[in-house]
Amino acid sequence: GIVLELLKEAMVSKLGDTKGFLIDGYPQELKDAEEFESKIGEPKLVLCLDCSAETIRHQSSGSTETTEDRIESYYRASNPLIAYYESKTQLCKVN
Repeated sequence: GIVLELLKEAMVSKLGDTKGFLIDGYPQELKDAEEFESKIGEPKLVLCLDCSAETIRHQSSGSTETTEDRIESYYRASNPLIAYYESKTQLCKVN
């Protein structure tokens, strides 16, 4: 809730100065996307930087076990979110 309120405040303060917003790393889960839409509005476009688990492993600086846990958590949370935006035709995947 706090993150969403901060986003909303920042967006409202810049409404006259911009054509749009790029929000990096949010939403991370489907419930966040649904809350964003109910309190702020539907995005016109959602970009998904799609990379393989191998790329994520290569970029990680943590232990192998921690990295694998993060990758699993990422896919578990992002797959429903990606499907949600694909069904609304708002998703643009970038490989």
